[in-house]
Amino acid sequence: MAVDRVKSFFSAIDPDRYRNQLPINRQFSTLYGHLIGSSVQLRDMGGRVWNIEVIRSDEGIIFTTGWSEFFAHHSLNFDYFVVFEYRGNSTFFTSILDHSGCEVHMDAPIASSSSSQPLPSFHITMSARSFCHRCIYVPGTFARTHLPRFVNEVQIHDAAGRVWQIGLDRRGNGIVRRIARGWAAFYSTKNISPGDTCVFELINSDIPAFNVYTVAAGGRQLL
Repeated sequence: MAVDRVKSFFSAIDPDRYRNQLPINRQFSTLYGHLIGSSVQLRDMGGRVWNIEVIRSDEGIIFTTGWSEFFAHHSLNFDYFVVFEYRGNSTFFTSILDHSGCEVHMDAPIASSSSSQPLPSFHITMSARSFCHRCIYVPGTFARTHLPRFVNEVQIHDAAGRVWQIGLDRRGNGIVRRIARGWAAFYSTKNISPGDTCVFELINSDIPAFNVYTVAAGGRQLL
């Protein structure tokens, strides 16, 4: 659905149909297609810019060359939603919601307090749906790049020095899919609420272990 005031729309992802090209919302095409040139820029939550060529058809505007790279980098899958917010000059800001309704993306590596080496991380904005499902999905690109396959658990090291053992669900190829068993106890104890943004910073990749932070106006706080 298109929204006139903020010029935004979302697309539900079906990899079988939309891996290589994406017809964008028809109402948006009708109302604002005249503002779009022969290519657009998609800016993701990490600040990276993707150049996408467009074509016009009876169905409206279709993202073509460059879309498959955006699709693969963000590990889009069934039941994912991409939100496009038009900012003028053929530029869209994008955000991605996974199966649980959480907004996710991989962050740029950040340096730890005890090491000059950057630590990989990702962040998730918690939704009411994620609390109902009592789990969170790990971005596919992060899981493939930083987590070992066929691992059953991760550790969360909290600010009090406690180590939480959290169970994982995996895909058939062994790649981590979501953080599940034990996560509900962690977020309940730490008073995490819908709307909170949590940063998962990987502090050990051999035996996967994370620090988890909440993000607020005053900065990050270790849970």
